Amino acid sequence: MSTKNSSILISGASIAGPALAYWLKRSGFTPTVIERAPQLRAGGYPVDVRHEAVPIAQRMGIWEHLQHAKTTFSEIAFVNERHERIGSINIQAVREAFNLEVVEVWRGDLAKVLYELTKDEVEYCFGDSIQEIKQDEAGVDVTFERGGSRRFGLVVGADGLHSIVRSLVFGDEAHVERYCGYHFGVFTTDNYLGLDEACMQMYTVPGKRVGLRSTRGNQALVAFFLFKQPTMLRYDSHDLTQHKQLLASIFATEAWEVPRLLERMQTAPDLYFDAVSQIRMQRWSHGRVALLGDAGYCPALLSGQGSTLAMIGAYILAGELSMALGDHQRAFAQYEQVYRPIVSRVQRQAGTSARFLVPATPVDLWVQTHLVPRLLPPVLGAAQRGRKWLPRFSSRPSRVKDYGNGFPAS
Repeated sequence: MSTKNSSILISGASIAGPALAYWLKRSGFTPTVIERAPQLRAGGYPVDVRHEAVPIAQRMGIWEHLQHAKTTFSEIAFVNERHERIGSINIQAVREAFNLEVVEVWRGDLAKVLYELTKDEVEYCFGDSIQEIKQDEAGVDVTFERGGSRRFGLVVGADGLHSIVRSLVFGDEAHVERYCGYHFGVFTTDNYLGLDEACMQMYTVPGKRVGLRSTRGNQALVAFFLFKQPTMLRYDSHDLTQHKQLLASIFATEAWEVPRLLERMQTAPDLYFDAVSQIRMQRWSHGRVALLGDAGYCPALLSGQGSTLAMIGAYILAGELSMALGDHQRAFAQYEQVYRPIVSRVQRQAGTSARFLVPATPVDLWVQTHLVPRLLPPVLGAAQRGRKWLPRFSSRPSRVKDYGNGFPAS
């Protein structure tokens, strides 16, 4: 291994960063993870671990933990302003009919599992961020917001859609962000409705959708707000007050539980608000700096694939660095060659499905909330009867290289 590249700074302690740190440590590298938040971020929205991320999680020894932490979500119920159920979709039946192996967990729970897996052997620096990056032929000098600087062999930006590393090294975000036409807000409040975690209630009017899901042993509610917006809104991404004002204004005239939710939102400390966008880049690396997960190839917030791509990407990037004995030029080139076709396909699929997030017209709304729930059961029944002829989706030939020789056994 190239000793000058053995120290690697990772920006971001959500999913991609700790997953990469795990694999790098196993290969003899010395990863350091820096995170802007003062502590590990809890809560958030539900994420999926599926496809090749499943065997990767099994190899990491966390699959059992994820099974324990998984949600019991199994149904979407469409409701009207009078709280009457007008249609429903059995999500569990969909999974069973098509042999889908997938575990859904809350983003904060997945982050915690990965952090707990690595905290005793990886240096974590919370409450700080990267202010400046200067690289030369021998290494990277990094200056931090809280003062001081350190030198690393390599730097990896695993810091999300609005990556600091990407902006410092690759330039303005506007050049690589592809807006999907929606904005999204999510926050938690107490479960004042007494909802059960198994069922998500969804209230929709043309162009707007609000969902409610129970969590934390049915003690809390997670409220989702999604709305169609032809042009991206301009706002300060760190101004929580501004985000609340935007959502309150846009949903001010809606019925159902919306007025009470907007009132509770005003005191919610954990509101997350953003555009539904993808990140599409010509290159994921520049010199000694590489991007991982949403920072380099966000598939769109509500695609359900972001965490899966992050975990697979972390495994591949670490694997290529290990196989190249720390030669970053060779490893970064291989990382892109191996992984870009997979990412591109997911992004195309996610971009297409994004158009159906919120029905735009009354007819579209009726089809989604009334017609689809009536037509889906016989379709699923046919799939269930023919399941013995269907391959298990998670057992299809892997699209990911096996780096078994690159990672010593645990």
